[in-house]
Amino acid sequence: MNAWWAGLAPRERVIVMVGSLMLLLIILWLMVLEPIADRRAALRAEVEALSSDYQFMQQHAVEVRRRAGMQRDNNSAAAGAGSVLTLVEVSANAAGIKSVMDRVQPEGQGARLWFEQVGFDQLLAWLSELEQRQGLKVSQISVDAGSEPGMVAARILVEPR
Repeated sequence: MNAWWAGLAPRERVIVMVGSLMLLLIILWLMVLEPIADRRAALRAEVEALSSDYQFMQQHAVEVRRRAGMQRDNNSAAAGAGSVLTLVEVSANAAGIKSVMDRVQPEGQGARLWFEQVGFDQLLAWLSELEQRQGLKVSQISVDAGSEPGMVAARILVEPR
């Protein structure tokens, strides 16, 4: 290699050195700098997209909070407008436990319920639905074991929230 280099004219040596330097710069650009630049551009685009999403969410957050408040008010109004007794009986019928409800009695703004033999899991699922969907709350509950496994006797007071 030294013999080859020594055999070159000074002008050819300059051309080979400049060409080698250019080749090195091209390789550096293609292998290192261009992937970094592409990744940076992709990250900038992602940041812009996320920023616009954030601005959209900020603009609509007030509306979402307002509607959530209206829905909460509607649930409370539905519990107050429709009789608690009606809400209890309709939801008990839908849950399939109205037939095992022994007694329903109004008490204050709420209703007192008696069950002699009801499935515990079925009762808890129904009470959960009363609280989540009907806007009612269980104020008092007394549960005793029934004669069969999984069956209970219960006395419950439900009231509007």
